[in-house]
Amino acid sequence: MKNYLLIIFFISIAIGHDTKKNNLKWKQYFRMGAVSSENSYLGIAGYARLKRTTFSNFKDVRIFSHLYKYNTELKLRYKSSQRFLSFQSLYSFNTLYYEKNSILGVDLRYHLNQGLGVIINESIFGNATIETGVAFDNSDYLNTVQKTTYARSAMSFDRKFQSLSTKVEVDYFYQISKINDNTNLSRLELLNEFEWNFSKYLGLIAGFTWTMQNNNQPPSYFITISYKDPLSWTI
Repeated sequence: MKNYLLIIFFISIAIGHDTKKNNLKWKQYFRMGAVSSENSYLGIAGYARLKRTTFSNFKDVRIFSHLYKYNTELKLRYKSSQRFLSFQSLYSFNTLYYEKNSILGVDLRYHLNQGLGVIINESIFGNATIETGVAFDNSDYLNTVQKTTYARSAMSFDRKFQSLSTKVEVDYFYQISKINDNTNLSRLELLNEFEWNFSKYLGLIAGFTWTMQNNNQPPSYFITISYKDPLSWTI
């Protein structure tokens, strides 16, 4: 495992740093609406995102929230990725997030994953990527602090059709390290959404999120009003 991390570290250095702000773009996203789950009934769905991209770099901060009367799903995520300068379809990435999920019994999960990704398709009509790497949890699971290591694989796909668009994200974490009480924290995380953009800045989004872990959480279905707007920042 240490050798794998060293390889990732040195590859990240080897790709260099893009000092030029080629094609620099900032964009902000906000959503607000309703969410429903079989276990938690009706709640409030919220989302905020700030994205910075150049030709070779991508930085993204997101806040997801599903707030029910008795349960909470909350995630703060930061992701940074950088293309290889010689192989533009290949990139390295690092993702860090804090998560609270009372439905799964997770009071606080501190999570890090890193690895390599491949851009399978990139166009004005959509993108497709696959990723592989390692992941680490430091979580308070059922009031017991646990440190866990995973192998991670993921894929994402989005497509635009004039005023309509769709997105699918799949994340799979396979637990490598053993835990004293033999708890299985391997999980599959799914996201699927459809968006109708009825104006330049506003849209309607419907979809679901689903974390499959020990078969104890049903999917959460949401519908939200979305707002997105480019920013003229130069930093």
